[in-house]
Amino acid sequence: MNNWKWFLSLFLFSASAVFASKYKEAPQQNTNKPQGWSLDLGGGYTWMSFSTPPTYSGNTGGILGRLSYQQPDAFFGQARSTYNLGRLSSSSNKTRFNEWYLEFVGGYCFSALKNWTITPNVGLGLDFLSDHHTGYSTISPIHLKYNIYYAVAGVETHYTWQNWMLGLQVDALPTFNQYLKIKSLSEAAWILKNRTGAAVRLSIAYRYVRNFWLEFAPYYRFLPIGASDALDLPKRNLNQWGAFLTFRFFL
Repeated sequence: MNNWKWFLSLFLFSASAVFASKYKEAPQQNTNKPQGWSLDLGGGYTWMSFSTPPTYSGNTGGILGRLSYQQPDAFFGQARSTYNLGRLSSSSNKTRFNEWYLEFVGGYCFSALKNWTITPNVGLGLDFLSDHHTGYSTISPIHLKYNIYYAVAGVETHYTWQNWMLGLQVDALPTFNQYLKIKSLSEAAWILKNRTGAAVRLSIAYRYVRNFWLEFAPYYRFLPIGASDALDLPKRNLNQWGAFLTFRFFL
Protein backbone atom coordinates (compact mmCIF):
# COMPACT_ATOMS: atom_id res chain seq x y z
CA MET A 1 0.00 0.00 0.00
CA ASN A 2 2.82 2.38 0.92
CA ASN A 3 4.62 1.58 -2.37
CA TRP A 4 1.39 2.30 -4.31
CA LYS A 5 1.02 5.68 -2.57
CA TRP A 6 4.66 6.46 -3.30
CA PHE A 7 4.30 5.67 -7.04
CA LEU A 8 1.06 7.70 -7.24
CA SER A 9 2.73 10.69 -5.58
CA LEU A 10 5.69 10.43 -7.96
CA PHE A 11 3.36 10.20 -11.00
CA LEU A 12 1.32 13.25 -9.95
CA PHE A 13 4.48 15.25 -9.25
CA SER A 14 5.95 14.36 -12.68
CA ALA A 15 2.71 15.18 -14.51
CA SER A 16 2.40 18.55 -12.78
CA ALA A 17 6.03 19.35 -13.66
CA VAL A 18 5.43 18.53 -17.36
CA PHE A 19 2.28 20.66 -17.58
CA ALA A 20 3.95 23.52 -15.76
CA SER A 21 6.87 23.49 -18.20
CA LYS A 22 4.48 23.48 -21.18
CA TYR A 23 2.58 26.49 -19.91
CA LYS A 24 5.82 28.26 -19.09
CA GLU A 25 7.25 27.69 -22.58
CA ALA A 26 4.03 28.47 -24.49
CA PRO A 27 4.26 31.86 -26.17
CA GLN A 28 1.81 34.46 -24.95
CA GLN A 29 -0.70 35.55 -27.58
CA ASN A 30 -1.24 39.23 -28.07
CA THR A 31 -5.01 39.44 -27.61
CA ASN A 32 -4.89 43.02 -28.88
CA LYS A 33 -4.55 41.64 -32.42
CA PRO A 34 -6.85 39.42 -34.53
CA GLN A 35 -6.57 35.79 -33.41
CA GLY A 36 -7.81 33.17 -35.89
CA TRP A 37 -11.36 32.53 -37.05
CA SER A 38 -14.13 35.06 -36.47
CA LEU A 39 -17.80 35.35 -37.45
CA ASP A 40 -19.61 38.68 -37.92
CA LEU A 41 -23.39 39.05 -38.09
CA GLY A 42 -25.37 42.27 -38.13
CA GLY A 43 -27.60 44.75 -39.87
CA GLY A 44 -27.21 48.00 -41.73
CA TYR A 45 -28.81 51.21 -42.93
CA THR A 46 -28.02 52.68 -46.36
CA TRP A 47 -29.01 55.81 -48.23
CA MET A 48 -28.77 55.12 -51.96
CA SER A 49 -28.66 57.20 -55.09
CA PHE A 50 -29.17 55.37 -58.40
CA SER A 51 -28.41 57.83 -61.18
CA THR A 52 -29.37 58.25 -64.82
CA PRO A 53 -32.28 60.60 -65.34
CA PRO A 54 -34.50 60.32 -63.49
CA THR A 55 -32.29 59.71 -60.45
CA TYR A 56 -33.73 57.35 -57.84
CA SER A 57 -32.85 57.73 -54.17
CA GLY A 58 -34.06 56.54 -50.80
CA ASN A 59 -33.40 54.56 -47.64
CA THR A 60 -32.72 50.83 -47.55
CA GLY A 61 -31.99 48.30 -44.84
CA GLY A 62 -30.06 45.07 -44.92
CA ILE A 63 -28.05 42.35 -43.24
CA LEU A 64 -24.36 41.48 -43.26
CA GLY A 65 -22.46 38.25 -42.68
CA ARG A 66 -18.70 37.76 -42.68
CA LEU A 67 -16.40 34.79 -41.98
CA SER A 68 -12.71 35.60 -41.55
CA TYR A 69 -9.40 34.00 -40.73
CA GLN A 70 -6.76 36.50 -39.62
CA GLN A 71 -3.62 36.27 -37.51
CA PRO A 72 -0.54 38.53 -37.36
CA ASP A 73 2.19 37.53 -39.83
CA ALA A 74 0.01 34.88 -41.50
CA PHE A 75 -2.22 34.42 -44.51
CA PHE A 76 -5.63 36.07 -44.41
CA GLY A 77 -8.95 34.90 -45.87
CA GLN A 78 -12.46 36.32 -45.77
CA ALA A 79 -15.90 35.63 -47.25
CA ARG A 80 -18.49 38.39 -46.84
CA SER A 81 -22.08 38.84 -47.97
CA THR A 82 -24.48 41.79 -47.82
CA TYR A 83 -28.17 42.06 -48.70
CA ASN A 84 -29.99 45.39 -49.12
CA LEU A 85 -33.60 46.13 -50.00
CA GLY A 86 -35.91 49.13 -50.02
CA ARG A 87 -38.01 51.46 -52.12
CA LEU A 88 -36.34 54.27 -54.07
CA SER A 89 -38.19 57.17 -55.66
CA SER A 90 -37.63 59.82 -58.33
CA SER A 91 -39.56 62.84 -59.50
CA SER A 92 -41.45 60.60 -61.96
CA ASN A 93 -41.96 57.19 -60.37
CA LYS A 94 -40.67 54.64 -57.86
CA THR A 95 -38.68 51.44 -57.94
CA ARG A 96 -38.48 48.40 -55.67
CA PHE A 97 -34.77 47.84 -55.26
CA ASN A 98 -32.81 44.94 -53.79
CA GLU A 99 -29.16 44.01 -53.93
CA TRP A 100 -27.15 40.98 -52.87
CA TYR A 101 -23.38 40.96 -53.19
CA LEU A 102 -20.68 38.51 -52.15
CA GLU A 103 -16.94 39.00 -51.94
CA PHE A 104 -14.16 36.45 -51.43
CA VAL A 105 -10.70 37.83 -50.66
CA GLY A 106 -7.33 36.57 -49.52
CA GLY A 107 -4.06 38.22 -48.56
CA TYR A 108 -1.41 38.48 -45.88
CA CYS A 109 -1.65 40.11 -42.44
CA PHE A 110 1.51 42.07 -41.60
CA SER A 111 2.21 42.99 -37.97
CA ALA A 112 3.44 46.56 -38.37
CA LEU A 113 3.66 47.48 -34.67
CA LYS A 114 2.69 45.88 -31.38
CA ASN A 115 -1.01 46.73 -31.76
CA TRP A 116 -1.20 47.56 -35.47
CA THR A 117 -1.77 45.26 -38.48
CA ILE A 118 -1.90 45.94 -42.24
CA THR A 119 -3.55 43.41 -44.57
CA PRO A 120 -3.37 43.85 -48.36
CA ASN A 121 -5.78 41.51 -50.15
CA VAL A 122 -7.25 40.60 -53.54
CA GLY A 123 -10.28 38.59 -54.58
CA LEU A 124 -13.51 38.35 -56.54
CA GLY A 125 -16.97 39.82 -56.09
CA LEU A 126 -20.48 39.21 -57.45
CA ASP A 127 -23.30 41.75 -57.28
CA PHE A 128 -26.91 40.96 -58.17
CA LEU A 129 -29.21 43.99 -58.53
CA SER A 130 -32.98 44.00 -59.00
CA ASP A 131 -34.50 47.31 -60.15
CA HIS A 132 -38.31 47.07 -60.53
CA HIS A 133 -39.70 50.37 -61.87
CA THR A 134 -43.36 51.32 -61.60
CA GLY A 135 -45.05 52.78 -64.67
CA TYR A 136 -45.71 56.47 -65.22
CA SER A 137 -47.23 58.61 -67.99
CA THR A 138 -46.84 56.53 -71.17
CA ILE A 139 -44.02 54.36 -69.72
CA SER A 140 -44.92 50.80 -68.73
CA PRO A 141 -43.51 49.10 -65.60
CA ILE A 142 -40.21 47.32 -66.20
CA HIS A 143 -38.10 44.95 -64.11
CA LEU A 144 -34.33 45.18 -64.72
CA LYS A 145 -31.83 42.68 -63.35
CA TYR A 146 -28.08 43.29 -63.33
CA ASN A 147 -25.39 40.64 -62.79
CA ILE A 148 -22.03 42.30 -62.12
CA TYR A 149 -18.76 40.40 -61.71
CA TYR A 150 -15.74 42.30 -60.43
CA ALA A 151 -12.28 42.00 -58.92
CA VAL A 152 -11.42 43.26 -55.44
CA ALA A 153 -8.03 44.83 -54.71
CA GLY A 154 -7.68 46.52 -51.36
CA VAL A 155 -6.06 46.94 -47.99
CA GLU A 156 -7.38 46.97 -44.45
CA THR A 157 -5.63 48.08 -41.32
CA HIS A 158 -6.46 47.76 -37.61
CA TYR A 159 -5.12 49.45 -34.53
CA THR A 160 -6.11 48.00 -31.16
CA TRP A 161 -5.69 49.24 -27.61
CA GLN A 162 -7.16 47.71 -24.46
CA ASN A 163 -10.76 46.78 -25.43
CA TRP A 164 -11.06 49.05 -28.48
CA MET A 165 -10.24 48.51 -32.15
CA LEU A 166 -10.12 51.11 -34.93
CA GLY A 167 -10.07 49.93 -38.54
CA LEU A 168 -9.99 51.24 -42.11
CA GLN A 169 -10.77 49.27 -45.27
CA VAL A 170 -10.26 50.63 -48.81
CA ASP A 171 -11.10 48.59 -51.94
CA ALA A 172 -10.94 49.13 -55.69
CA LEU A 173 -13.68 47.26 -57.60
CA PRO A 174 -12.88 46.93 -61.32
CA THR A 175 -15.65 45.03 -63.13
CA PHE A 176 -14.85 42.45 -65.79
CA ASN A 177 -18.36 41.25 -66.75
CA GLN A 178 -21.69 43.09 -66.57
CA TYR A 179 -24.99 41.69 -67.81
CA LEU A 180 -28.46 43.21 -67.98
CA LYS A 181 -31.63 41.13 -68.13
CA ILE A 182 -35.22 42.30 -68.53
CA LYS A 183 -37.62 40.00 -66.71
CA SER A 184 -40.23 40.11 -69.47
CA LEU A 185 -37.52 38.98 -71.92
CA SER A 186 -36.04 36.18 -69.83
CA GLU A 187 -34.22 34.49 -72.73
CA ALA A 188 -32.13 37.55 -73.59
CA ALA A 189 -29.20 39.27 -71.87
CA TRP A 190 -27.19 42.33 -72.83
CA ILE A 191 -23.50 42.89 -72.14
CA LEU A 192 -22.66 46.25 -70.55
CA LYS A 193 -19.39 48.15 -70.66
CA ASN A 194 -17.00 47.56 -67.78
CA ARG A 195 -16.09 50.29 -65.31
CA THR A 196 -14.29 50.59 -61.95
CA GLY A 197 -15.89 51.19 -58.55
CA ALA A 198 -14.59 51.73 -55.03
CA ALA A 199 -15.52 51.17 -51.39
CA VAL A 200 -14.30 52.71 -48.12
CA ARG A 201 -15.23 51.60 -44.62
CA LEU A 202 -14.19 53.03 -41.24
CA SER A 203 -14.88 50.81 -38.22
CA ILE A 204 -14.71 51.13 -34.46
CA ALA A 205 -15.23 48.07 -32.26
CA TYR A 206 -15.50 47.43 -28.54
CA ARG A 207 -14.77 44.11 -26.80
CA TYR A 208 -17.41 43.66 -24.09
CA VAL A 209 -16.55 39.97 -23.36
CA ARG A 210 -13.28 38.16 -24.04
CA ASN A 211 -14.25 36.77 -27.49
CA PHE A 212 -17.17 39.06 -28.34
CA TRP A 213 -16.93 42.43 -30.07
CA LEU A 214 -19.52 45.02 -31.05
CA GLU A 215 -18.59 46.97 -34.20
CA PHE A 216 -19.99 50.14 -35.76
CA ALA A 217 -18.82 50.83 -39.32
CA PRO A 218 -19.82 53.80 -41.51
CA TYR A 219 -19.09 53.16 -45.19
CA TYR A 220 -19.30 54.49 -48.74
CA ARG A 221 -19.59 52.28 -51.82
CA PHE A 222 -19.60 53.31 -55.47
CA LEU A 223 -20.71 50.70 -58.00
CA PRO A 224 -20.65 51.82 -61.66
CA ILE A 225 -22.95 50.20 -64.21
CA GLY A 226 -21.85 50.35 -67.82
CA ALA A 227 -23.71 51.63 -70.86
CA SER A 228 -25.26 49.48 -73.58
CA ASP A 229 -24.89 50.53 -77.20
CA ALA A 230 -27.33 47.83 -78.32
CA LEU A 231 -30.11 49.19 -76.10
CA ASP A 232 -28.97 52.81 -76.34
CA LEU A 233 -28.77 52.95 -72.55
CA PRO A 234 -26.39 55.39 -70.80
CA LYS A 235 -24.18 54.42 -67.88
CA ARG A 236 -25.60 54.39 -64.34
CA ASN A 237 -23.99 55.06 -60.97
CA LEU A 238 -25.01 53.45 -57.69
CA ASN A 239 -23.81 55.48 -54.70
CA GLN A 240 -24.30 54.08 -51.20
CA TRP A 241 -23.71 55.85 -47.88
CA GLY A 242 -24.51 53.88 -44.77
CA ALA A 243 -23.41 52.12 -41.60
CA PHE A 244 -23.31 48.57 -40.28
CA LEU A 245 -23.74 47.44 -36.69
CA THR A 246 -22.36 43.93 -36.22
CA PHE A 247 -21.51 41.42 -33.51
CA ARG A 248 -18.16 39.64 -33.90
CA PHE A 249 -17.33 36.35 -32.23
CA PHE A 250 -13.84 34.81 -32.32
CA LEU A 251 -14.29 31.06 -32.72
